[in-house]
Amino acid sequence: MTAGRGRAAHTRARLLRAAVEVFDRDGFAGSSLTAVCARADVSKGALYCHFRSKEALGVAIVEEQSLLWHRLRDERLAVDESPVQALISMSFEFVDRLDTDLTVRVSAKLLREAVFFDVVAAAQVIGWVSVVRELLTLARDRGELRPEVNVRHAAEQVVAELLGLQFVAQALTGGTDLRTRLARMWRATSGGLVTASVLAGLRFE
Repeated sequence: MTAGRGRAAHTRARLLRAAVEVFDRDGFAGSSLTAVCARADVSKGALYCHFRSKEALGVAIVEEQSLLWHRLRDERLAVDESPVQALISMSFEFVDRLDTDLTVRVSAKLLREAVFFDVVAAAQVIGWVSVVRELLTLARDRGELRPEVNVRHAAEQVVAELLGLQFVAQALTGGTDLRTRLARMWRATSGGLVTASVLAGLRFE
């Protein structure tokens, strides 16, 4: 990488981090490019070299997280022998990231904004369904799933429930009980997904 490209990449990363912090503090609607530039200590001209608008910044933040579920899948498969257990553990790890990783939290908030939902939500959901489907396919190949389970339908249902849980928990408790709701969801749905012997060994935490 040349020195010029290195500086450009560094500036872009600073702008994204600043935008995450400003959006978290002020909300997307209440934020301004001026505040982002001040936080990143760069000029408006430098910002426009990378992002043409506040919305473009938001899209970039969401897209930065597009591979998170893939990374979590690989991490959990390296630890959990069961693909279904890897899926469950992965979902809890994602919930933990919502608490501990500012970029993940802001990305999740941005996806609930109408402007971003229309632009990037479809790609995000397709990506999440793909990861869940891969894990369920692996589970089926290893004999973990009940024979009547349709992997494609089950993957879409799992993602729908996970997204719905985030929305409901945020609306009712500010997200404070999301882990409890997630454990309850897996206990309720796993019996219809996996065989009795696999179910007996699953950890819902």
